[in-house]
Amino acid sequence: MNALFDLLLKPFQTLNPLWGLAWISALTGVMMILVFKKTSNQQAISKLRRKMGSRALGMLLFLESPPTVLKLAFGLITDNFIYLWHLLKPMLIITIPFVVIASQLDARYSRKPLDAFHPSTVTVHWENSIPPDEFGGPETGVLISPVVTIADSLEQSFSFTGSSGMFVYDAMGIRLGSCGSAGSIVIRGAEKSGIIQALFRPWNADAERGILKIHSHIQETHYHILGGRWSWFTVFLAFSSVWAVLGAVVFKVKI
Repeated sequence: MNALFDLLLKPFQTLNPLWGLAWISALTGVMMILVFKKTSNQQAISKLRRKMGSRALGMLLFLESPPTVLKLAFGLITDNFIYLWHLLKPMLIITIPFVVIASQLDARYSRKPLDAFHPSTVTVHWENSIPPDEFGGPETGVLISPVVTIADSLEQSFSFTGSSGMFVYDAMGIRLGSCGSAGSIVIRGAEKSGIIQALFRPWNADAERGILKIHSHIQETHYHILGGRWSWFTVFLAFSSVWAVLGAVVFKVKI
């Protein structure tokens, strides 16, 4: 999955990360609306929408007849439940690819590349015991605080700055920062994981022997659009929703 997203984002490597994020959001919106069309009962949805519109109009026309209004309102509520039932299947099918895509975008667009001016922190959780303190210094980046050890919970924490988007401390099994794909942050920690976990946590590198997991805290990215500071998820939802609506019009999808 990482390789697929690297390929899709390759044309945007030299541009502002917002362009790559917008591109994936557009693809997602169009893809989701096509999946919805393929997996939903379009005829039933269209019929229900016309029926609900008729009932709502009837309630306005028969305001002087409370029993009629109540009957139409009850029918409208029933139709709404049936309508939601028709939406359930396509929405469940869409959920899995949506979460996988969101995981990739979170890994790539939610954090800023590491540099020498913005400190970050990392916590290493060891499996059985904390090794002797004979690690030396990192290969890339700079430690800006002593390593704090909490023996009872087998944890070690420290602050650091990066260099050229990366922080590498191989002696502790830590590689954090940018993978170089459209300004993305992919490596944010490490833990033992399988294929399923890799799909939903693509930022994880392989944990070194003796390390249980690594938690890092890297500066978040905000995108300046229309005078606001948007998170990657807000950008993703807004752009994908717009393209989904356009796709529904172009491909004549009833929602």
